[in-house]
Amino acid sequence: MTHGNDRSREPDTAYSLSVVVVILAGGVYIPRCLRALDRQEGVGPIEIIVPYDDTLPEVEALRGEFPRVRFLKLEGTQTYAQLRAKGFQAAAGDVLALTEDHCSPDPDWCARILDLHGQGHAAVGGAVDKTGSDSLLNWAIYLNDFGRYMNPVPEGPAPYLTDCNVSYKRSALEELAELWREEFHETTVNWALQDRGASLWLSPGVIVRQQRTLTFGYAMRERYSFGRLFASTRVAATSTAKRVVYSALSPALPAIIVGRVVRNVAAKRRGVGKFLLSLPHLLLLALVWSYGEFVGYVTGSATTPPPRVGHTAGH
Repeated sequence: MTHGNDRSREPDTAYSLSVVVVILAGGVYIPRCLRALDRQEGVGPIEIIVPYDDTLPEVEALRGEFPRVRFLKLEGTQTYAQLRAKGFQAAAGDVLALTEDHCSPDPDWCARILDLHGQGHAAVGGAVDKTGSDSLLNWAIYLNDFGRYMNPVPEGPAPYLTDCNVSYKRSALEELAELWREEFHETTVNWALQDRGASLWLSPGVIVRQQRTLTFGYAMRERYSFGRLFASTRVAATSTAKRVVYSALSPALPAIIVGRVVRNVAAKRRGVGKFLLSLPHLLLLALVWSYGEFVGYVTGSATTPPPRVGHTAGH
């Protein structure tokens, strides 16, 4: 199968593991993530695929630095969900892992993933820990998005796994191919796996380190976009009555979102100081997300996310 204008060769190795890296941030983040994947220990050759579109021409310059990486060129502008789908479609491994460029996997990440998949799980996810110094705004985003996955997380079955740190058996995904042929939404796939009685496993030892620096304006635009995307995905096969209910309950979302962060921080006894200092940012982020979610329920459609930016980041 040909995917876009990918100029790299088709894989000729029988990979046990393929890793798809989605570019969310751009800039310095993608080489940092790829260097972490280059330093993986305790595994044989792994396939690394970076799908990218016309909005990210700078990715071409990375081919020389990372000759083992398969950079998958796609025409036009692709959503994050489309990038995930195209990356998985191009992958050759028996296990397909997914992360994003603002996350750096620990050196034993791949080895732990393969070990856990050897125990019969359909999907394996892990922890997302904060790394490096960052602003209160970016701590607020981290606690909101990844507080549930901040270590310590329990080892065992889990109802949720994050698309920044998740992997699937190829055979399990192939059985659900109609759900992600065009766009890969991890919530849709994970729920379908659960409905089939498949094992979704969360492990505290499968760790990626997250760091991403955003400006205030960009963060607000992204929150709105992601909130609207979540709602439009949720109601894609939902009755009109349910959409009305979801819309009516939207004003309660900010309290629910912040309350969830409070529970995570209290349960893990980590990040309490950062939570208190970043609370004003958390409240505002929750309000903007909730408004985006409300619009998504009403319209049933997503909106184009803001262009990826990464030039403000530190290492």
